[in-house]
Amino acid sequence: MRCPRCGYSESKVTDTRSVNGMSSIRRKRLCLGCGYRFFTNEVVCEEFPIVIKRDGREEEFDKEKVKNGLLKAFKKSTGVEKKVDYIYNGVIGSIVSGHPEKIKAEEIGTIIMDLLRASDPVAYMRFVSVYKNFESAGDFAFEFEKMSSWKPKN
Repeated sequence: MRCPRCGYSESKVTDTRSVNGMSSIRRKRLCLGCGYRFFTNEVVCEEFPIVIKRDGREEEFDKEKVKNGLLKAFKKSTGVEKKVDYIYNGVIGSIVSGHPEKIKAEEIGTIIMDLLRASDPVAYMRFVSVYKNFESAGDFAFEFEKMSSWKPKN
């Protein structure tokens, strides 16, 4: 890391702290050339897979689509921010940890549904009704019956 004051290329890390729940790290550094103290922020750059849509089209993974879908699912819930962040981080973690080059949109939907089902049944029903394009009350009844007998994976 180059010193912002003198440009010397070597510095010593004197302190490290997590920021934003481990998504970034703030480091306090000391330039070994001039003794100037400065801070750096390091952010993990994740590589996401290409999403294969139902019609066969391919597009880049869009984290905002996941976030917006979750916000809609948790509409009118209490403590929305924490719930959305928890599910969102779980979805992103599942996708990134699998390291696939390509992933089907249905797989992403399944990951989201599994996490929602275990976390908030009302948000799950909101999400699944849009995701599966419910057209009748029977669709809701069928999904509710499936949800009632569902057991989380260990």
